[in-house]
Amino acid sequence: MSTTRLGINLKTAIVRYHEIALKGHNRSWFISTLVQNIDRKLHGLKVKVSRVDSGIMINYADTIPSTEIIEKLSTVFGIAKFKLVETSEIDLPTLIKTVKKVIEENTIPFNTFKLNSNRSNKSYPMTSMELNQQIGAYVQQLTGSKVDLSSPDLTITVDIRDKIAYVSTKDYKGRDGLPVGVSAHVATLLSGGIDSPVAAFNMFKRGCSNSFIHFHSFPMVDASSREKAIKLAKSLSVNQRKTLLYLVPFVDIQMEIIAKVQPSYRVIAYRRFMVRVAEAIAKIDGASALVTGESVGQVASQTIENIATIGSVTTMPILRPLIATNKPEIIDQAKVIGTYDVSIQPDQDCCSLFVPSNPATKSTSQKAELYETGIDSEDLVNKTVNNLEILEF
Repeated sequence: MSTTRLGINLKTAIVRYHEIALKGHNRSWFISTLVQNIDRKLHGLKVKVSRVDSGIMINYADTIPSTEIIEKLSTVFGIAKFKLVETSEIDLPTLIKTVKKVIEENTIPFNTFKLNSNRSNKSYPMTSMELNQQIGAYVQQLTGSKVDLSSPDLTITVDIRDKIAYVSTKDYKGRDGLPVGVSAHVATLLSGGIDSPVAAFNMFKRGCSNSFIHFHSFPMVDASSREKAIKLAKSLSVNQRKTLLYLVPFVDIQMEIIAKVQPSYRVIAYRRFMVRVAEAIAKIDGASALVTGESVGQVASQTIENIATIGSVTTMPILRPLIATNKPEIIDQAKVIGTYDVSIQPDQDCCSLFVPSNPATKSTSQKAELYETGIDSEDLVNKTVNNLEILEF
């Protein structure tokens, strides 16, 4: 049967979560946040999102293509899996009719199948095994397919509740993790390369909302890195309600560093000033931590020594979710989340400007401070922050 509300025929999706279920007294808040995020993701569609004992139920108009529901729910953090179900009364004849309808609407070719019946309603007159046998015999007769309990082409699931049952044939994966918004707000340094968007994605997965900070050297170089950052921020913005991108002009700082810092320490100085500026922006933005896409040993500036030297200019936490991840793993994740094709587009980023041939790989904060002695750091940071461009998605 189809649920009907206000004269509209409704279909149903059931959402399951995993990590949220392990939470303690604040579990209800986590679930409420997930409900809100699902509702936001499905905004504009005729849906009703509600909490139920089995997880979260979504009723949607049967005029909405199921593919659209699947596409949107697959990108929600906090969802472990979900299924599109056909709702049925719990008597056996109606259950069999519902199974028949589900099979007729199924698009997966199958020669073998398996029945998987579950009863949260323990007063139901048939056991799960008896349901499997009765409905399985009907499916065999209807389709000519064989039962295969180990590796079937199709699994038909029947969930018996108190007064209704849900019949489905497939589980779809969500993005797991925590709902965006249950953890702190962070500011991610978005370079335009492959790594930083993946780092931001991993912070979304841990429930953090993100703002993005991009440093550029336009007009000393072309606007390609700036344009890439805008595309990447826009792509990542689908994971939260509102996204801010701070575009930071970096040329004045670079020219000051070139004039006063010895060549081997210039990349270190660039990044130390990026952290200083990013910290100032993060405080304005309300972020609790900075996030980078650094991975140990990937480039010269990402040795343990250099990471320590760069991070020493701030007391704000710097989170590095990719720190022990190798490049092929990062590339694979970038392809999955849809940022890879933009990230590999050629650009002229600010760190490729005036790069020395032999950058230091075993820097110390003491030497870095010595080489920066002639630079008024506070004044440079303030001037840079005052010239920000802020975009909102």
